[in-house]
Amino acid sequence: MKINLVSCLFVIDSEKNTNIRKNDIKTIKVLVDKNNKLPQTICKSEGMKDQVKETVSSLIGSNIFHIEQVFTMDYADSIDVIYMCATNIENVSLKDGYHLVDFKINDNKEIVFNDNKYDYKTIEKEENKNIEYIHEILFKDDELKRLLMNLLICYKRIRSNIDSTDIIFKFMGETFTLEDVRMVYELIKDCTVDKSNFRKKIIKYCELTESKDETKNGFRPSQRYKFKPLKGDAWVWY
Repeated sequence: MKINLVSCLFVIDSEKNTNIRKNDIKTIKVLVDKNNKLPQTICKSEGMKDQVKETVSSLIGSNIFHIEQVFTMDYADSIDVIYMCATNIENVSLKDGYHLVDFKINDNKEIVFNDNKYDYKTIEKEENKNIEYIHEILFKDDELKRLLMNLLICYKRIRSNIDSTDIIFKFMGETFTLEDVRMVYELIKDCTVDKSNFRKKIIKYCELTESKDETKNGFRPSQRYKFKPLKGDAWVWY
């Protein structure tokens, strides 16, 4: 049976805010081809993860991205092995035929993909005292449902791991401000956090750099940091 290696690449993009008192606007985008389909290749041999790395690197012109296998779907005609990838727009230089489109989850019930909105619901199914969560996308196009399901499950993996791993920093550029980290966290979790408490949580993973954001009209520039992994810390990514 054919084995498809499907890549769900999530990219954090930034847009300058016209209000200079406000931070840059952060958005989540996903990589698709000209037909708005996810990149995929047919598995040729062992080393599936290396094949996905090679595919994504060739499409974005960079090998600076996080990658992990998330799940496998068994269909009548094929097996899809789904990989979640994460990076920052700084690391992306797109190959012709591919582009980035908007993606977001609203209130755990709506998927925003390429400016269109699709309803979904999560059903709790209890069996043998275990609870299984089943996602249902309320849309009739089977091919699009398959794509949205891949993105939804990968995104939920990011959201579920964002408090216990260093995945948030995979979305940062080479340097970043503490506000950048908080804004991306709130965007992915679809929530708001206390700034002071959040800063205390992440500051030990941030190494101060000499660079600063440029001052605008006398406003104090923000300190910039780079990620500092801590050996032996509980935040260990595999």
